[in-house]
Amino acid sequence: MKTKITILLLAFTLPITMFSQSNSEIANVYVKRAEALFINSDLDRSLEIFNKALKYMDSVPNSRVAKLGTLLHFEHKQFFEARSYAKWYFDLEEDKTTEDYNFMLETYVNIQEEIDNYIIEQKALEAKRLKEDREARRLDSLNKLWHSKSKAFNIAIDSIYTFNKHNLAVFSKDGQLGIINDVGEVIEKPQDFSQYIAYDGYYLLLDKLVNPTKIYAFHCNSKDGFLLPSISKFNSSSKHYGKVMLPRANGMLVTYPNNVNKAFVYDLKSRAVKADIDLKEFLKTLKKNDIIEKFKDEQIRVNKLWLTLGAEIGAGFYELYENNERYGYINTSDGKVYDVSYYNFLGGFNNGYFELIEDGKRFWLDTEGVKRDNMKDEAGNYQGDSKFIKKPDGNYNIIQSRDGKDYLILGEKALVNQDDFINE
Repeated sequence: MKTKITILLLAFTLPITMFSQSNSEIANVYVKRAEALFINSDLDRSLEIFNKALKYMDSVPNSRVAKLGTLLHFEHKQFFEARSYAKWYFDLEEDKTTEDYNFMLETYVNIQEEIDNYIIEQKALEAKRLKEDREARRLDSLNKLWHSKSKAFNIAIDSIYTFNKHNLAVFSKDGQLGIINDVGEVIEKPQDFSQYIAYDGYYLLLDKLVNPTKIYAFHCNSKDGFLLPSISKFNSSSKHYGKVMLPRANGMLVTYPNNVNKAFVYDLKSRAVKADIDLKEFLKTLKKNDIIEKFKDEQIRVNKLWLTLGAEIGAGFYELYENNERYGYINTSDGKVYDVSYYNFLGGFNNGYFELIEDGKRFWLDTEGVKRDNMKDEAGNYQGDSKFIKKPDGNYNIIQSRDGKDYLILGEKALVNQDDFINE
């Protein structure tokens, strides 16, 4: 239909009859501009210019102006105005045998159908409003009873975050974070944590997102949580956990504390720092396999550069330090070195991949050094039907659908929605 409109509007490029009066000439200029804008689909600007033209007209002067007015108002869904202009068009157009005339007839029918539908909708809305007003007055006492009962289903929290497949989500209350299930039962009461990280079925609650000093780990499947040991127990010089990577499904968590040449690699399942290996024997093996050139104490020489070996992040990948600064990582299987300027941080290894932070963006790195953009989060997507609705008073309600009806839910309690409560 837009193609037909464009073709027929080419007729607008022919000059219109000019009147001798100055106002008519000015109106003609504005009409031409409005036509050009309409053809270029700048409908809002075209209508604005068309309205300016009307200020210089005592009435619609010809069928051409009437047609433009019809089409502009039709495209803007101003159907009553469009109908008025269409009627002017038919009054002013003398040649009723043209394709243009037939097109305007079809447009008029479309306009009238839109108006008929609008009138029907308005009548239906008005009838509905009157019915609802009568019902509201008649059932006022039942409404009050329902509202009284519904107060017992209020959940006093400030905000709720995304649920996972374990039907759990983090919530906040008074600046503290806790964990709640999808029927409103608090699993972990709010504690002195203001930030969190969620991945692979774990929640990490942090006292702050950058360089946290406290981390509370919660396993969603077992619904069990604990406070990680103070980082000072890992290294007395460290004051915070530094960069905290995503927890992995196998329980491995990696952070990068300050003031230490070693990442904090923690097993959330066994609740223990990853055990050290017999370093000397390990370095002998690396030397024997030509992975490194030389070694002494915790230092290795790679590419003629002496570097300090840090913690194993996973899958044989170890940190490297130079002069107490992180240098990168080495794959002790093939000797490949990953420069920290590109491979800023590696997280725990699981399911064939490390988490990789590069220039503030997250990627996933396999043991061959191949990156990918995405990984499946083992926490999964929420499959339940609870909807947390925030009320104007700041409280939340939980809505669930049962047997085709919506209920307020809190724990094992349920209250059918207000309408069905009244009807029943």
